[in-house]
Amino acid sequence: MAEFSISGLSELIGDLEGIAALPDEVAREMLEAEAEVIERRQKEVGEAMGVHRTGVTLGSITHGSMGRGSGGDRVMYVYPDGRNPKGERNAAVAFVNEYGKRGQPARPFIRTANETGADEAAEAAARIYDSYLKNRDL
Repeated sequence: MAEFSISGLSELIGDLEGIAALPDEVAREMLEAEAEVIERRQKEVGEAMGVHRTGVTLGSITHGSMGRGSGGDRVMYVYPDGRNPKGERNAAVAFVNEYGKRGQPARPFIRTANETGADEAAEAAARIYDSYLKNRDL
């Protein structure tokens, strides 16, 4: 008769539960690292696409604090904040640049930056996550 045994399963389950229970502080650090990459990329791509007449819109790009998305996931948004000297919302100006208007072609600097910066942002978060795992001997 065959015999089957497993050794170390309870430790593995404990390690996996520890990974699943990622502390908010680590998640915040990971999101912050990603947001910094995306902010920088949006400004660089915007500059390259000509979204820089006054520099106000690109200079207003920032990120908020960590929050919870509609599905309960941790999120951090990168967005143009505030108003320009004309009183227009920087987000509205960025929207027009992103999608264009009659007589002004679209300059999709946000989408392009988000797409081209995704791998770098994920790598920045992965370094923090890897450090967290190593500190827990996982």
